[in-house]
Amino acid sequence: MKLIVFDFDGTLVDSRTLILECHHAVFTEFHLTPPSPEDSLSLIGKSLELVLAQLAGPEAPIPEMVKAYGRVLARLRADPALVERPFDGVADLLHDLSRTPDALLGIATGHTSAAVVPALDALGWRKLFQTIQAADMAPSKPHPKMLLQALEATGVTPENAVFIGDTTFDMEMALAARLRPIGVAWGYHGAERLMAAGAYRVARVVEDLRNCLRDWMGPS
Repeated sequence: MKLIVFDFDGTLVDSRTLILECHHAVFTEFHLTPPSPEDSLSLIGKSLELVLAQLAGPEAPIPEMVKAYGRVLARLRADPALVERPFDGVADLLHDLSRTPDALLGIATGHTSAAVVPALDALGWRKLFQTIQAADMAPSKPHPKMLLQALEATGVTPENAVFIGDTTFDMEMALAARLRPIGVAWGYHGAERLMAAGAYRVARVVEDLRNCLRDWMGPS
């Protein structure tokens, strides 16, 4: 049995505009200067508490900001112009993989369960994943616990699992859990940074990722 675990933001879906709007709204609500887009996007993948603490500083009311973020996220997701959108080819890839014998799918995300599960439901993807690991279930990336829990939940060994993500935090987490790290270049950190962080391969487009997974899985 093979386990294929995906990051969410920047890997499966384009959530750039939604994240930036959420950050702007929350910082404005607390009378703080909103971070630059570059600063916001550079931290995507880590847990929300760590992101807000790094962007707002240690004196900011982080627990209250986290609660506000949840409210803002739910409100902004109702706007079709802001909701997460799958990258081209991702939906087909997920559905094809879900029908592949001896393959299980998982998610490991910096979102909380309360944030990622509604997004998966809205996309019609929740049923495709046998394990969903979120930031409220383990320490923030790059700590390996989310992936270790995914292995335990599915009964798959590390050598039979891969983790696919778009940030250096993803690559570091995969290596710490002894999974093969595969990067995608269409997200937030870019191919060079992913390779430097230890990516086994970096897919430039979804078809590259499909081929990479086919090579790794071998004949079905």
